[in-house]
Amino acid sequence: MQQWRPEEASPSGIAVTNGDILIANLRGERLRSVPLDDLSTSTESVVGEYGRLRDVMVTTGAIWLLTNNTDGRGDPAEGDDRILLFPMD
Repeated sequence: MQQWRPEEASPSGIAVTNGDILIANLRGERLRSVPLDDLSTSTESVVGEYGRLRDVMVTTGAIWLLTNNTDGRGDPAEGDDRILLFPMD
């Protein structure tokens, strides 16, 4: 089991794939991956690259992320909010 400080996390979306729990984070602006076979560890990706991550979804061969920067709490970039596609290896 894990917990994170609100400025590092504020989880908002969750999906499970290939033995991992994927957690989208608004504050913290990262995608966290927690292996189902070791819930005490995690890795982080796309930290700060796309701003606040509202949701994560998994489809065959891909991970989709939804950003949420235009709600007055983020730092909007041109073209926000976005739906991002990341092919899985």
